[in-house]
Amino acid sequence: MGYREQLRQAREILQSEIAELQGKLAAKEQDLRKLDNLLREAGVPRGSRPSLTSQIVETLYLLAKDNPDGVPARAVVQRFAQLRDDVNESTIRSTLYQVTRKLRPTEIVVGDCVERVRVVKNGPLYDVELVTEQSAELV
Repeated sequence: MGYREQLRQAREILQSEIAELQGKLAAKEQDLRKLDNLLREAGVPRGSRPSLTSQIVETLYLLAKDNPDGVPARAVVQRFAQLRDDVNESTIRSTLYQVTRKLRPTEIVVGDCVERVRVVKNGPLYDVELVTEQSAELV
């Protein structure tokens, strides 16, 4: 068997394996779409749950009420991990940092009312300030 014949056979084998993997991938994508549709139908509507950002800020708000000097990111991560285990530490820390840079206040649900708050970073500590209507207009 010559060199070219070996290359042709190797190409045919690879092409058949690629076609097989593409078929498996298409089947898995179809299964995922079916599962996604089932979860949407059975689960809670997406808009009824607050955003991840507002959930993290709400956790910070509750911790800041007990710690007037500020709250370290680690405490927010630990408390939030108790509430939701599907969010990793780097996502929580990144969200905390991003929300300090945000110009508009973040709306969180506290009890039955919606509060508008701004997150402030003081060195390694985070704090929450309530935003009044007057200060919100200045931004």
